[in-house]
Amino acid sequence: MTSTAALPLNMLSSMQKAGIDLAELAALAGLALADLKKPLTEAQADRFFTVAYERAGDPAVGLFLGLQPMRPELFGVVGFSAMTCSSFGAALARIGRYNALVSACELEAVTEGEETAVRVRYAGPQRPYSRCRMDIQMGTLLNFGRLFTERQITPVRLTLIGEPPPYHARYAEAFGCPALFGQPHDSIVFQLSDLALPLVSANPSVAAMFEDAAERDLVALRAPQDTSQAVRQALRGLLHGDVPGIEQVASVLCVSERTLQRRLAREGVRFSALLDEARLEMARRYLAAGRASLTEIAYLLGFADPNSFFRSFKRWTGKTPADYRHSHGVKSSGLSAPAPRSGTGSPAPPP
Repeated sequence: MTSTAALPLNMLSSMQKAGIDLAELAALAGLALADLKKPLTEAQADRFFTVAYERAGDPAVGLFLGLQPMRPELFGVVGFSAMTCSSFGAALARIGRYNALVSACELEAVTEGEETAVRVRYAGPQRPYSRCRMDIQMGTLLNFGRLFTERQITPVRLTLIGEPPPYHARYAEAFGCPALFGQPHDSIVFQLSDLALPLVSANPSVAAMFEDAAERDLVALRAPQDTSQAVRQALRGLLHGDVPGIEQVASVLCVSERTLQRRLAREGVRFSALLDEARLEMARRYLAAGRASLTEIAYLLGFADPNSFFRSFKRWTGKTPADYRHSHGVKSSGLSAPAPRSGTGSPAPPP
């Protein structure tokens, strides 16, 4: 079965704020609550959106969800890459290039005169929730621009395919602009002057790091994958404070644990080696970014304490974390060798 991206965490957060019980929705879709934070198959995502739309009971719920306050800490690599761009227009271009990593939605910016239309398209057949998903996506783009420019951007207009829905009058209230139906494209149209607005979160050096990460993920997504490649990609998505086991990765890849073990064995690869590889890759990213402390990095990579991370990184690379940061021209504050544990005389061995 084909895997898609994980559901946007900001969307899930907005659903919870609206009083929607995510655990109940997951169960109705044949999923566990934890599955909602993992990549889903197309069939799983379809079941989830179907039951979510039915349970909401309001066909206009997408207008509300898309314009809920964003939580940047819930962004993934695409969101971080966009928010560190220089301008709103640059961020939209970045989102358009890498959106396949987080959504089945395709974005295309088309400029005519003093306006740019961001066209939004979902591949596949129309579903009962299709208009709702479109409403969420357009609201999210506007919400992003307002949050990171700190300006009350108002679109020029919305253009929407198809007949006006029963709630068509609510578009103008939600977006503050006309909504035209029966149009050739679904799009949200901005003035060029709004796209030129600088982002308060702009950070060129960090933006370059996230762009590199997003580009690698996009190449991996588009390339034919062997099992070890698929496991690497799954591990990158699961390494956020806990150490994922092979059973979790098998669940993400929609195979049994035994099948996954057999396929890795055929490729001559051990799961533990792939886990070390994923932890090292992410450790290098965090260290090169220069923003997280040793304790924070250790936690994010699932180590029991900074000592374990320090010793593992030294074993993998022959360098200490501080040496690695220094070699990349990053200030190494807070990354000196951890002190031995009291009573032991030496740090604990790596897990």
